[in-house]
Amino acid sequence: MPMDTKPVSETRPMHALVFDRLEIIFNIINQMCIGFVTIYISWMYLRTGLAGTGLHAWLTTIGFSFLMAEGIMCHYKHNILTLNFRRETKTIIHWVLQVLGGGIGIAGVLIQLIHDKFDLFNTHAKLGFAAFILCCISFVTGLSALFSTTLKRILSPLLNKTFHNILGIGTFVVALSAQYYGYNTGLFTRNVPSKDFVILMKCLTLISLILSCLGPLRTLFFILKA
Repeated sequence: MPMDTKPVSETRPMHALVFDRLEIIFNIINQMCIGFVTIYISWMYLRTGLAGTGLHAWLTTIGFSFLMAEGIMCHYKHNILTLNFRRETKTIIHWVLQVLGGGIGIAGVLIQLIHDKFDLFNTHAKLGFAAFILCCISFVTGLSALFSTTLKRILSPLLNKTFHNILGIGTFVVALSAQYYGYNTGLFTRNVPSKDFVILMKCLTLISLILSCLGPLRTLFFILKA
């Protein structure tokens, strides 16, 4: 059989195929974690009422934990939701999800900052404020990355996109770290079945944080290696 007519499975080493299957499994697990956290938080705060801190928690979960997570995974080749999409389609989905997620997340943080009169009294509040600032900066770098070809005379497209990639990962990590510490707040602990459930939500958020970053970190590695 000529080389160009061999199935992909015959032209790749076995260990690479095994890693591909594992990454698909990890992505499925990640989607389940994202789905559970998003659905539970939405159900809990819609049930108790979207007012003040409840609205803040719901918006930041939808914006950061759901939409932003899905947005940064768009170009990940093992993402089961975008597996068969063309690169151009993935790019459009990425920008739409990032703008929506970032905008909703920023609104959620801003609501709580105004409510607390910008008093950053605990780790959750400090990380949330940091995510707010980083997300605003990410919007600017995102625009410069989108028009990197136009700006190539004054800024290297590779450097532009690399910086945007690093900042995007950093923003997501800080945002989900804020979500993690948010599970310690009284509003959340008073409305969950037990302390063990708090631990479960923290674990699901950490798993989602790690698995969502696999694709962007791999891309960043190959960019820096080139």
